[in-house]
Amino acid sequence: MPNKVFWNWDIHYACDYRCSYCFLAQKWDIAARENRYPGIDRWIEIWDKIYERYGSCHIHFSGGEPFTYPDFLSLISHLSEKHTLQFSTNLSFDANLFIEKMDTVRVRLDASFHPEFTKLEEFVQKVKLFKNSGFLISIAFVAYPPYLKTMETIEANCRKHQIKLVIQPFRGRYEDRVYPEGYTESDKESIRSCGGNLSDRALLNYHLNKKQEDKKCCYMGNMYGKIYASADVYRCCSTGSQKIGNLLNDDDFRLLDKPEPCDIKDCVCWRKMVLGEEDKWKNYWA
Repeated sequence: MPNKVFWNWDIHYACDYRCSYCFLAQKWDIAARENRYPGIDRWIEIWDKIYERYGSCHIHFSGGEPFTYPDFLSLISHLSEKHTLQFSTNLSFDANLFIEKMDTVRVRLDASFHPEFTKLEEFVQKVKLFKNSGFLISIAFVAYPPYLKTMETIEANCRKHQIKLVIQPFRGRYEDRVYPEGYTESDKESIRSCGGNLSDRALLNYHLNKKQEDKKCCYMGNMYGKIYASADVYRCCSTGSQKIGNLLNDDDFRLLDKPEPCDIKDCVCWRKMVLGEEDKWKNYWA
């Protein structure tokens, strides 16, 4: 079992970028209807209750761009006193102020490079600033077909400065191809040469022709919660997942008391916390 409860929080659906390959970029206004802004004091009250119930947790913020959430730095400064934090972010925020306020031991940054909105040299310098300040940080890059050549330059920079690079396959349509299935053999070789993982899992093909499985007892919902911008909490992030409650509406919110059988027969998650299969997933939740 994990040694703490993990939360994945899409804190809001808003972003200061509009990347052409982002699946939300064309529907931010629709997605934003889910956003909730109850004020930082309310969130602190909620997370203090969670701490009292579950102890120190790990909270992974995503969205959207989490650092565009109102008064976000004040919120995470408080949360970092009791929890460990992780951020999927484009790094468009004030780096020096973040470094001043946050504890390097309790924070991890997954920095996404988006060449349509920032220059590589400036982005790498910012990543180096965090790294040299003691923060654990990596760079993520979407292998969007027009930017595959850029990917090689990014990889060279990361190798030079000893920064971990995570290549994320593009999902969607570009010109007359649907990706990730549309990558050519040459594209795949370029991605592999840059350290990208082109396994079926990474390309999201693992769900194709997959036989149905019997229900399995899983810790998801007991040791993990997926929080959406509406503050709804689901057992996991898979489609069809069980809703557990709502952080803003349920004064006595609780995760499941124990691992329970999952109704999703064709679960595609490679990190699912199946009871009895801990050796397959425990390293993902260390």
